[in-house]
Amino acid sequence: MSAERDSDEEVQIAVDLDGDVVEIERERIETVRIGQLFRPVENENCDARLQLWSDSAGWSGYERRGDEFYQVNVLTETTVEGTEVTVDSKYIREEAVSASDVVESVRNHILDRHAGGVGAFVRGCSPP
Repeated sequence: MSAERDSDEEVQIAVDLDGDVVEIERERIETVRIGQLFRPVENENCDARLQLWSDSAGWSGYERRGDEFYQVNVLTETTVEGTEVTVDSKYIREEAVSASDVVESVRNHILDRHAGGVGAFVRGCSPP
């Protein structure tokens, strides 16, 4: 996610005093446009990516190609020969989806309490 964000943020803080203990609960509510979640990439297939899950075998998420969105699952194979590292990617799923499908998937991904249970919840390009 880029450092520049056009979003609204609201912070709510509750303080509870109980004897010599202070409990502070902080809640942050942020509104982000879906396009802000995608990272620009230099690739002949797409101009931006939103990776939601990744592990040693590859990643899954979305690609933006112009004004169109695609849900993708990508297998990756890393080869190390001496000092050269080569990463080959192969699409195993590539399906055109609407922007609203991307929004719903991101919402479900954020709310998934088991996120990270399989692979890794990619936080660098996700809202949390």
